Amino acid sequence: MLKLRDLPFGLYEKSISPHLDWEEKFKTIKDAGYDYFEIAIDATPGRLGRLEDRSEQLKIRRASESLDTPLYTMAFTANRFYPLGSENDSIRAEGIRLCKRALDFASYVGCRTINIASYDEYENPRNLNTEGHFLESIKRCVDHAAIRGVIISLETMDSPFMDTTRKALQYVHAVDSAFLQIGADPGNIHGMGHNPVTDIPAGGKHIVEVEFKDTVHGCVRDIFFGEGTLDFDAVFKMLHEIEYQGFLAAEMWWHEGAETQPCIVKAREFLKCKMADY
Repeated sequence: MLKLRDLPFGLYEKSISPHLDWEEKFKTIKDAGYDYFEIAIDATPGRLGRLEDRSEQLKIRRASESLDTPLYTMAFTANRFYPLGSENDSIRAEGIRLCKRALDFASYVGCRTINIASYDEYENPRNLNTEGHFLESIKRCVDHAAIRGVIISLETMDSPFMDTTRKALQYVHAVDSAFLQIGADPGNIHGMGHNPVTDIPAGGKHIVEVEFKDTVHGCVRDIFFGEGTLDFDAVFKMLHEIEYQGFLAAEMWWHEGAETQPCIVKAREFLKCKMADY
């Protein structure tokens, strides 16, 4: 069994400038000491366009190969605006279509897992219908994942629908497929007022990725590592005790024109130091 410090440790694409070309992005991540690149597909036209553009996909594959930096995971958040539980049939259908295209994309460029934004509904009210629609939609997406050999992981989100590992596990059990697992985000769990140290162990061997960011209660974005209130020491101790084996990733956000940008080297050093004993 590998130590936590020896597991593949990646960086979220939105942590670096979007103005870099693919080779520059992969080189930036590799030079900063990360093992892999977590590509991000959100609902912006440029990123959604990647799902249909085979020439762009080929550029991504070639950059990954030439820089010897794999694309183990994808953060797929486009379904935030096309939620899989929407009561609007056309929105829900588009969410399913996009998820299937993302699975095709992942299979082609080499991603092993797609960490999806687990919303049944995003801006509209939630209810039992939206929960039921989400379950039926995710079943259809998992069927497609199985024939592409890519795992869908349900990320613990900043929404009461799936803000704990235990809630994600209910859907994993309901679908009962090797191609539906859990992406645990201790920062989101903490930011939503739960304790990741007591919650994450419920996911057991169904957890395939743990994504790190610092947070405070009620805020889950743009807080640099060590400046929030997440107890990283306790989280890494817990992951060691449950014998976690899977992907690890750091999540930050680059902002156009910001006076300070996330220091990806400092972030890696912070997290590697916290997991050094494990």
